[in-house]
Amino acid sequence: METEIKSTLEQDGLTVAQLAITHPGALAVFTKYNIDYCCGGQRSLKEACHRIGLDPDKIKAEIEETPLTGSNENFHPESWSSAFLVDYILQNHHSYVRKAIPELEPLLDRVCERHGNDCYELLQIRESFIDLAEELTSHMQKEETILFPAIKQYDDEKQPTEISGNLNVPIQVMEHEHVVAGDLVKKIRSLSNNYTPPDFACPTFRITYQRLQQFDNDLMKHIHLENNILFERFKTKQ
Repeated sequence: METEIKSTLEQDGLTVAQLAITHPGALAVFTKYNIDYCCGGQRSLKEACHRIGLDPDKIKAEIEETPLTGSNENFHPESWSSAFLVDYILQNHHSYVRKAIPELEPLLDRVCERHGNDCYELLQIRESFIDLAEELTSHMQKEETILFPAIKQYDDEKQPTEISGNLNVPIQVMEHEHVVAGDLVKKIRSLSNNYTPPDFACPTFRITYQRLQQFDNDLMKHIHLENNILFERFKTKQ
């Protein structure tokens, strides 16, 4: 496995998405350095690193050195059927978003009430998270009522021309909405200094930033599964 990873990493022109799919350990490295492997996944690793001032060779070396846990080593969604992948996204990511939003919003309200006058960024973070929550709620509803049922129907009936040929437009809409959500997440990261609370932060303040970071991490994995794996299967059939 280590030899295979090293061999692949030495290839030129690898995209960030390809690395995210083939090397599960890469996700932790991309998250650590805020390398966009979701909406920006089609960029080469070299381009993605240069955009944010990173050395691509250093990133490759760190991916190679990142140990795989048992769960990461056995996690290969690219080999799953489309229907199974849809169910996984629904059960793990859509359900998480719906549970996390009503937990995070009152936390943000509480922290803004107590620290908003001293830390104006908190008010902007709350506003951005409210926009993100609205965007994701609407987005998931469209996926669940339109796109995902069509994908599962294709998986059942195997009629690429009749079914998958009609998926291009809804996929483009979903990918555009992923960009909108991703931009809001990047804004929250920037405003929160990558979820680093100030020295004076109370326990609730710190917990809020931790929960926002967890939400961010889950959303990036969520979008990665859709953009880089699920949607790509159907775009290539157009």
